[in-house]
Amino acid sequence: MSELLTQSRPYAEAVFDIAKEEQALDDWANDLSLVVSTMQNDAVKTLINSPDLSQRKKAEIFTSLFEGEISSKVANFVLVIGQANRINLLESVLESFKRLVALEKNQKNVTVASSYALDQEQLEKIEQALQKRTGSEINISTHLDKSLIGGIKISYEDQVIDLSLKNKLEALKAQLRN
Repeated sequence: MSELLTQSRPYAEAVFDIAKEEQALDDWANDLSLVVSTMQNDAVKTLINSPDLSQRKKAEIFTSLFEGEISSKVANFVLVIGQANRINLLESVLESFKRLVALEKNQKNVTVASSYALDQEQLEKIEQALQKRTGSEINISTHLDKSLIGGIKISYEDQVIDLSLKNKLEALKAQLRN
């Protein structure tokens, strides 16, 4: 994982500089997200991993899938990274790029895990509390984690706020052992 991050960081920084200069951070993020999500398609995976085609040909075919859907600069970037046999870095480039954009916009990308679906009111309360705590704009994504039993687990940057029942039970178990 860290090797991918190390390899993708220079690409993400270069793309970020270009997007910032063009004042098109959101456009670049959307276009790169489309490219990365397309990479999850089985037919695209087969193309990318095909030993029968040169890197140049793979990159050309892959880039042609997005004709008219992404900007020409993003298409050129995908073509260049594909020809360098680094197309597998795109997902990591996107994540690094998103972190740079969030930093630039004073935003925090927060993940809230819960054992049940949270309603909009609960998410708004979490968002308000985190805004007050961090002084940043909050972007929340959620996912279900039945292993938490109850409560929530909030993660952002290198911070984790574990308010889950599972965590409380683990703490109680540790206390009883001592």
